[in-house]
Amino acid sequence: LKEMALNVSVNAVHSCNPYELLAWLNETLQTDFTKVEQVCTGAAYCQLMDWLFPGSLDLSRVQFQSNNIVDFIHNYSLLQAAFHKVGYIPTDELIKRNCVAALKFLQWFKQFFDKHNNGKEYHAMEARWGQSMFPAESGSQNGFCSRETLVHFIKKYFGDNVDMNSTFSTSTNTHTRGPLVSDILGPTHPKDIIQACSHTPYCLYLYMGVELGEGQRTSVVLVSYLDKISGVSVVRLLQTLQMSIDIVDPEISANTDTVTITHAGDSDAHLLIQTVKKLGLSLSNLAVFYCNARHPVDSQVFVSQLQALNPRLLSLCGLPGMAGRACQSGVLASFICVVDLIRDIHHHYSTCLSVNDSLKELFAGSESYNPSHPISAQCLFIINTVQKIVSSWRDLLEYFNSLRQSEDVVRIRAQLVDYKIKLYFLFLSHALEPLRALQELQHYGTAEVVLEFQLTSMLIHSYAASILRPSVAERFLRRHDLHLLHNEKDLLPAAEVNIGSRARDFLWASTTMDLGEQERSNFLNGAVAFYIASLQSLVQSIPQQFGDVALKNIGIVLKHPENINVRRFFFIYILSILSETEISSANITSFSNLVSLNMNEFQMSLQDFPLLAVQILCGMRPSSTLCRLLLTLLALPSSLCRMQVFAKGEIVWGKVEGFSPWPALIADYRSEANLSEKRLVGWYGQKMFSQVSLQALKSFAAFGQHFCSNSFAVLATYREAIFLSLQEAALRCKKQFSACLEDKDELLKQMLDWAFGGFQPTGPDGFKPTTSINDNFLLGHSFASLLFPPNCICRCVVFSGFCLCCGTENIEIFHPLFKGSLCLKCKNNFTETLYRYDEDGYQSYCTICCYGLEVILCGNDGCCRSYCEDCLNILVGPGTFDSLKLLDPWICYLCQQHQPHGALIPREDWSIRVQELFANHSAMEFEPHRVYPSIPASLRRPLRVLSLFDGIATGYLVLKDLGFKVEKYVASEVCEDSIAVADVNHDGKIIHVGDARLITQDHLKRWGPFDLLIGGSPCNDLSIVNPFRKGLYEGTGRLFFEYYRILQLLKPKEGDPRPFFWLFENVVFMNTHDKVNICRFLECNPVLVDAVRVSPAHRARYFWGNIPGMSRPIIASQSDKLSLQDCLEIGREARVTKVRTITTNPNSLKQGKDVTLLPVLHNNKEDNLWITELEKIFGFPKHYTDVRNMNRQQRQKVLGKAWSVPVIRHLFAPLKEYFACEELAVFTTSSTSNSNSSTLSSSPASQD
Repeated sequence: LKEMALNVSVNAVHSCNPYELLAWLNETLQTDFTKVEQVCTGAAYCQLMDWLFPGSLDLSRVQFQSNNIVDFIHNYSLLQAAFHKVGYIPTDELIKRNCVAALKFLQWFKQFFDKHNNGKEYHAMEARWGQSMFPAESGSQNGFCSRETLVHFIKKYFGDNVDMNSTFSTSTNTHTRGPLVSDILGPTHPKDIIQACSHTPYCLYLYMGVELGEGQRTSVVLVSYLDKISGVSVVRLLQTLQMSIDIVDPEISANTDTVTITHAGDSDAHLLIQTVKKLGLSLSNLAVFYCNARHPVDSQVFVSQLQALNPRLLSLCGLPGMAGRACQSGVLASFICVVDLIRDIHHHYSTCLSVNDSLKELFAGSESYNPSHPISAQCLFIINTVQKIVSSWRDLLEYFNSLRQSEDVVRIRAQLVDYKIKLYFLFLSHALEPLRALQELQHYGTAEVVLEFQLTSMLIHSYAASILRPSVAERFLRRHDLHLLHNEKDLLPAAEVNIGSRARDFLWASTTMDLGEQERSNFLNGAVAFYIASLQSLVQSIPQQFGDVALKNIGIVLKHPENINVRRFFFIYILSILSETEISSANITSFSNLVSLNMNEFQMSLQDFPLLAVQILCGMRPSSTLCRLLLTLLALPSSLCRMQVFAKGEIVWGKVEGFSPWPALIADYRSEANLSEKRLVGWYGQKMFSQVSLQALKSFAAFGQHFCSNSFAVLATYREAIFLSLQEAALRCKKQFSACLEDKDELLKQMLDWAFGGFQPTGPDGFKPTTSINDNFLLGHSFASLLFPPNCICRCVVFSGFCLCCGTENIEIFHPLFKGSLCLKCKNNFTETLYRYDEDGYQSYCTICCYGLEVILCGNDGCCRSYCEDCLNILVGPGTFDSLKLLDPWICYLCQQHQPHGALIPREDWSIRVQELFANHSAMEFEPHRVYPSIPASLRRPLRVLSLFDGIATGYLVLKDLGFKVEKYVASEVCEDSIAVADVNHDGKIIHVGDARLITQDHLKRWGPFDLLIGGSPCNDLSIVNPFRKGLYEGTGRLFFEYYRILQLLKPKEGDPRPFFWLFENVVFMNTHDKVNICRFLECNPVLVDAVRVSPAHRARYFWGNIPGMSRPIIASQSDKLSLQDCLEIGREARVTKVRTITTNPNSLKQGKDVTLLPVLHNNKEDNLWITELEKIFGFPKHYTDVRNMNRQQRQKVLGKAWSVPVIRHLFAPLKEYFACEELAVFTTSSTSNSNSSTLSSSPASQD
């Protein structure tokens, strides 16, 4: 028996539907079980064991007719003994009636039974002496969840402090214990709901499979209706039910066939209807129904059974996911190859180790993509990717052309060069754009029903006008007759179908060689098929009673009741579609007059439709058609999102680590987090927002439970938060206090007494939100005014989910200087321009966004930052830019003590984050170099430099150009010509010390300490161009180790906070093993910088070092000369744009494949570059090397060994954050000013 038990296992393939299992058990044992958990007595398993293995247990000892837990334990002990304690039986979970454990165990036992049943005859009823087998259930409520389940649901979604032992009675002692269930549901639940809905149309929500934790789930029934007393639509919890989806494992449910789904749906729908009837709700007043069933087939089963009882019922079950379904239907109709290409490119992106920026940007900020999921589940990803591919088609083609041949690359490349595929993408980028708004609303937003109706109307109108003749389109929009879509006479000619301007231009610009006539015809037919499939899907998703007029105008009526004409027309239209009989012309006239009379009677400056409707309803007969019409409109739910039904504007307690529970207000914030288990809350008295998990939010009704007397006595901010939250609660409850507003202490005392007393007389229901929160609260004050006093409106919002530069949500990385983020494009621009300085020494572009047309300069000595007008006025506040121009001097936000300035919040660790942004993680992995925080401008001191293999003092030249104060510049150089050039051009300020091999530690102590070590050892024995090279360990290659030796001597000790930077340069074209050895000694990877990006000459060099931002892209400035022609003297013409790498060899000046072409024409004759032109190419001043009567060859030789000035300027620029600079010049635009906080114009960096 032991081996038999161990050899049986359950897998998903053999899993049975719970109804099939119960049917098998009832037939086998002649029982009447209706739910899986009823088998949890254990008696059925005991008898099955007796059937399989007679004598394995004493059947007379089995308790068949008991519902006592003690008897359950007894039965399972018999069963456990029968198994000889082999195989785990989840006794504890089964005794607790855990439906998941019961289903799994029953599945296993059936397979165990089937495997060992030899077909012998067995009479179950006789074997147990005719005893009935009682099901394990308490009470007689078939299908109702136990009261414990209801309380469990309330505890999870309304607060953990609910008193489970309470009865449904009122209590005011809420400051000593958790709130009772009646505090949440109301003291007269559900009688008050039944009474309110007896004469009022209502909406019924059914949320199935709501998680309760520990593997348990339930289905929740909610009711919404117009409360005529308060004039607002309320949502109430009615009941929790146990439905099929709540007891079926999700994996089994996902693989269930349609027949089984329909069977289960029939049973669930019957249970819902019986529940509604049993509670006394009138099904004739059921106006709107919604359920979140997993399968559309399941939803339709509910709707069909409910509409059989109430034909006028509006179903909203099709709204969620309708944009995704429409997208899937349209794409699958003709353009599945588009999805295939997206899948292939994404697979390459996910598996390739290195991809270019175009491919990175394609998927930057996108959600995770799973090819196995249907298109409808990833609609937004498909739409965004299609449009991004269209905009970067050429870049993608160039990228895949540059890759080595492989199967996936060849397949992708073949599709990218196919004109037909590009045409498909161009069309879909146009056709899917109207779907985007609807999908984003459903995916990121709050699923607002009225807004969904309006966007759906616009979408249907757009698609219908794209393929139908104008007159037919009007008929289709009026009645949504799908037959019109399949009549060719009603469709537009193929040439007139709306395929978008870009697709049409591409179609007719392509030759017949690229796109044949048949391919063109197939494409146009495919476009028509896309529109037809999408329209069919959309129409089938919306309520069948709603035409285009209803969809478009329902929002207008609810939001703008003052517009009589619109309201009159819309009421007539809605009445015609909701009434069982047609309306005659006479009835329309009388109805129109009735509407006019009522509206004129209440023509005030009222903007709130529910309140206005309540006044109108007071003068109407409850049974009148107009009365029922208004009530039906008001019964429409504002949202279908389960978590949104309760959340909007609710006052709660929030738990933050390190603090006692704090009062907060849940915000109606449209973000992806709303679809998860988090909420954006505004903290009372704190002037800030943050996302908090649902588990950390507790009901404000439990005031006494979460109020902290210690915090109230010590923290002024906590006291203020309590005052503001109670003030809002009192406002919502319309509670008046005797104390005046000026006597704040007395008022607070009275409010606390009211809160501890249970918020009487209204109770906690009184302060539930009565109006929806302004959708755009982040941009205004409507939401903040609920949280903070009028004189302290919060404008301090952290834009962590948005790009701080351009505002897009497709973020890539954090903004290193201020709290916020950057998208991929702005990140690239930021890294390119952050350390770009103008000739005056200030940043060329805005510190925040690295764009900006007009900027204001920081007046702090040594600070080079600038801030643009747009960033200051948008992020800090309107008019900030103009007000700062009046300050003399103005100290910028990074130089001030760090504090919020509106929405602009400096990071305290910004100097470290900047270095993280530019970190070089390529090639080998090394321990990161020591990171030095930026030095405040007032503490920066002049720079002390040691330059090894100094050449013609390029380092000193660049440092002076950047405005650094250089206290000492010690240079090691052995070439006399180079030393002469350095001395002449820099007035002997450079200290030359000769051969680097002779420098000792004593010398360094005497000359130092140094802040910067630079150098590049000779490359002729390392470059692979030299066939006689000796490598790193011989000849001049060994000079690298002199640099390494001196670097080790100069590095500061562990506890020395003094910043120390170093830079080493050498040729790119060296043997791999030499490069690897250099990397191992220097313990970092090199950065490749090619001077061709900032000059007319190729000059690729490796740079090792610890200077911040070395790996950032090098971008030319306006002063850089990028073309050879820019460097030539007057009258000379360049024959090439760029020249190859210039070395000490005169032949390096010749160009062309055969190296015979001279680069210049002078007087129509070929000529070589002049030395003055070579100096300009390298970035040196004209005649820089014209010293010591050197000839042309000598001057080219010293230049050929030099660094490119723009490259070194690029590498040295970040050092301005650490060392003192000369006093900078001041520039103004429109007026003369002596202020250091002046403005200047800045050419924007290209966003392309």
